[in-house]
Order: sequence, then structure tokens, then C-alpha cells
Amino acid sequence: MNMTQPRTMKAVPIVPLVLICWFFLGAVGESVAQSQRFWVALRDRGDDAVLLQTHSFARELGISDHALRRRAKVLPQDRLLDERDLPVADRYLQLLRAQGARIRSVSRWFNAVSVEISPRHLPTIQTLPWVASIKPVAVFRKHQPEISPVGPFNTLHKLGGTAVPEYGSSFVQLNGIKVVDVHAKGITGQDVVIGMIDDGFNEHRVHPALRNISVLAEYDFIQRDNNTMRAPGEYSGQGNHGAGTLSVVGGYEEGKLIGAAYGASFLLAKTEIDSVEIQVEEDLYIEGLEWLERNGADIVSSSLGYIDWYSYSDLDGATATTTKAARILARKGVLHVTAMGNEGTYRNAQTRETGTLIAPSDADSIVSVGATLSDGGKAGFSSTGPTADGRIKPEVVAQGVGVYAMYGEGGYTFANGTSFSTPLAAGVAALILSAHPELTPLEVRARMISTASPLETPIPNNFTGSGLLNALEAVGLVFTTVPDRFVLYNNYPNPFNAGTSIVFGAPGVHPVELVVFNALGQKVRTLFTGVSRPGQNRIVWNDGRNDAGAQVATGLYLYRLTTPGSVLTGKMLYLK
Repeated sequence: MNMTQPRTMKAVPIVPLVLICWFFLGAVGESVAQSQRFWVALRDRGDDAVLLQTHSFARELGISDHALRRRAKVLPQDRLLDERDLPVADRYLQLLRAQGARIRSVSRWFNAVSVEISPRHLPTIQTLPWVASIKPVAVFRKHQPEISPVGPFNTLHKLGGTAVPEYGSSFVQLNGIKVVDVHAKGITGQDVVIGMIDDGFNEHRVHPALRNISVLAEYDFIQRDNNTMRAPGEYSGQGNHGAGTLSVVGGYEEGKLIGAAYGASFLLAKTEIDSVEIQVEEDLYIEGLEWLERNGADIVSSSLGYIDWYSYSDLDGATATTTKAARILARKGVLHVTAMGNEGTYRNAQTRETGTLIAPSDADSIVSVGATLSDGGKAGFSSTGPTADGRIKPEVVAQGVGVYAMYGEGGYTFANGTSFSTPLAAGVAALILSAHPELTPLEVRARMISTASPLETPIPNNFTGSGLLNALEAVGLVFTTVPDRFVLYNNYPNPFNAGTSIVFGAPGVHPVELVVFNALGQKVRTLFTGVSRPGQNRIVWNDGRNDAGAQVATGLYLYRLTTPGSVLTGKMLYLK
């Protein structure tokens, strides 16, 4: 595999506006006449004519064969590449540099550049015909990570008569979600590529739990080199958080710590700057996602998120920058597993308003993960749904209190946060995909959700989602879980342009109808009329056409499942 260049989940309480403004002025007010950071969006890709549909060109773009095979599970063969795969025009980058701009980050997906430049140059840049918009990159106060280590202990746990390893203190976090049972079947995440995006991965080349894992490539988007460990001069804690999350999913030191998917391979992206909390990190995050995707990640585990410069109304699945990127990632066939956040249960304790999640956990077609205690009760810090547009979050939960993880050159610790429930969930996704490589991300996601063990009612809910992950059922050789009622899942990908899958669970053989309507309530397409089979049913709208064979317009559509006892509805966005 040819690898080319390409946030730590923190406890991030919303900072009062007056404090934000004070910090912004204090940090940069004296240098307004000097350099500041701006996001420059471009109108086009330049004058270069390219052929997007050839695999040889894909290789020139740095898109791996593994990425193409993964995309082929969700996209037509002739549409594996699109305009978002094209690099930002080098000519535009050179022209920006000529105006005195320092290029900080470049996004192919958004055709945009994060720059550092003196504001006096902005009027000239704004008049350039290929510049669509310019936005400032704000600076905010730093928040400390949510890691809360306690003294480690090592109690050996091993299943008698099996070939599974001794789990040490990691036994509880894995056994609670039935990962130990899956390992006993010889499924450890083989042939799956997990992309990790965090503040770096300290000691991953020397720590006993990490030095033998398969790292296909790593890239430091802060220092612009191929070493994701802490660089000289960086904050003393830089890279510790990412190393901990990596160990939870992929570590292996028998008798000490076993990762949930220790047989997987990894891509490591360092994007989070620990010394300050700045919006430019979102830009690095996006650049990191793009790099992970084109280098072949099947799953991305993201124990980081952003809230300081967003309000709750922005968490609607379509506004936050990282959320938009997560949606693109899903459309390219990558399952994004991300942390809900550590903002607590209620936005307003008096009115008991929930909705404390952070971006990008508000995105659709992903797996947002909440945290529980070791006994399955919800962790008090774990963020809650719904999204601003009313969708239930999280999808699932896993242990996030007292999670055993590596720390330092050879040590271990216990840590708290949705940062650590997230790699456990990503590991479960990798086990499913390892056992069933033909599954699409939506199908992996559906298994995780539909086989989870409910913790609270109703199901799903905005505290613990569909419940605690159950890897044994989710990885079952036959998908036999039959719900006791009809369940309609979110379509995937969403938004979509080349086709989307709609999955519903059925309690048995019953007459059903699945119909698509436009936003005006007019019938557009009958996707299925017939009888359901017990368990999972998957229907694909693969051409974006109506019943008359005409291409439908870009816009919002509703899909309605009519069953003998219920009518269930979902929303999807079609983009040409």
C-alpha cells in the first residue's frame, strides 16, 4: 500500500461568550495588524482537465487500492472517484502564497485552504475570481483532557480451556461487551484497517502493548512529518491521549492489556494540538480524515470533538465543519465511530433539557458512542442527544469509566471518558467487518445497533441509545437477531448521490411497503412491496430515479415503511 501525506476528546464545557471574547482579544488583539488565520474557500479546481474514472489516475491521487475496493461496496463502479478526490489547484496555492499567505491546511473535500495572513491582504484576495469566501479562524480557551487516571492493578483473566490470551485488567471492559467471546472464536480484527485520529501516539514504537501492532502509515499534520509521537518543544502531554485510545482498540501485552481488535492494522493521524484549543484543529481534523480515507481506512475511530465555537442549534447534522466531513466520509464507505462528548446529561438541569452532544457526533450515518460505568449504568459525564434536528443520539454505549489503557513508556492506567468507550466500539465494528468483509458500513452499523443490550427505555433513547454493545451477537455467523417489532434504521449513505441503502428489522414474515416521498408529500418511488423476512431487510435505491424512470431533483426526501401495525418514516438528502 502506497501511503502519501495526508481531537482528543476533551471535557469541553461551553465557554461563556464574554470569556471567549476576552481570550480572543487578549491572545490576538495586539497582532491584528500582523498574521491571523482564515479559511479561504475556492470556486473551482483550476484549469486542469482530469479523467476521474481510471484506477491509474486514482493512484496518482494517492488513493489506495484498498480504498477503491471499500468504496465499491457503496458506489457504482464507474463513480468510485468524484470531484472531491481532486487536489486543490496548485496554481491557486501559489497565488495565495504570492499574496503573503502561509498555507496551514488544505482540504480536497471542501476545495478550501486554511491560511495565516495579515488582514490587510484580505481585500485583494477577496477580489480574486476563484475565491468564493473568506472566514476568520477564531481562537478559544484550552480545556484539559478528561483523562482521570487511578492506580493500576493487574489481575489475570483467562478463559479456561481456550486459546484466548490473558487479559489482565482489560478483561472487564472487553467482557462487558462480549469481545472476549469473539476472540475465543479466533476473530480479532484481521484484514481490517482502522484509522485513528487524535493528538498523537506517544511510545507506540516502544511500549510493550503497542510496539508489535501493524501500523501501515502515520502522519503528523502539525509538524508535517511521519512521526506521530510527541515532537521536541510540544506540550508535555501531547500524544498521551491518542496512545491510550490506540491501546484500547489495538494494544497487546498478554497479562496486562488486550485491545478489542488487536489483529487489525492501523493508520495514525496526529491532528490535535494540546497546548491550545483553536478552530484550525478542525481543519487539521478534516485533512486527517481525507488522508485516512484515501489510504484505505475501513473504520475511523475519533475520540475527539468540538463545541466551543458552536451552539446547540448548530448540531443539526449539517452545519459543523467536522460533521460535514463525517458525512462525506460515510458516503465514501468508511464507518466513522466517534465520541459523544463529556458534557454531562442536561443542558439545563432545571428543565431537564438534554442535547449536550458535540460535533461531529451529530452526523448521520455514523456511530456515536456514549459511556457507561463498568456495571452498565450511564456515566454521569456522558453527553446526551437529541441532535438539534431531533434525531436520537448516541447510537450505542460501551464502558467509559475505569477503562484500562497504556500510559508512558511501559506503564498503564485507568481512564474515564467517551474517548475510551469509542475505541471499544470501533473494535467491535472491526470484529464484525473481519468476520463479514462483504458488509457495507451501514450493515456493520445496523448490527451494532440492533444487537445492543438495552439499558433504558424507550429504545432507542437519548441517554444510552440502543444500549450496551454485544459483540458476540453482532459478529454471529448468521444475522439471526429478530426484533420484537418493526425497526427502521437511518439510510446509508446520507446524503447520497449514487445510491443509498435502507435497512429495517422485522419481527417475522409480514406484508410491508417501502415508499419514497418528496418534501411536499408526493409519492416519488415505490422501492418495495412484498413480505418481510425475520431479522434484517435491506432495500437499495441505487439510481435516484422515480417510478417513471426520470432522475429526481436534489433535495430532501422521506422514506416510509408501512407494516400491518405501524408506519415508520425516515429522512434522506439526495445530491446530484
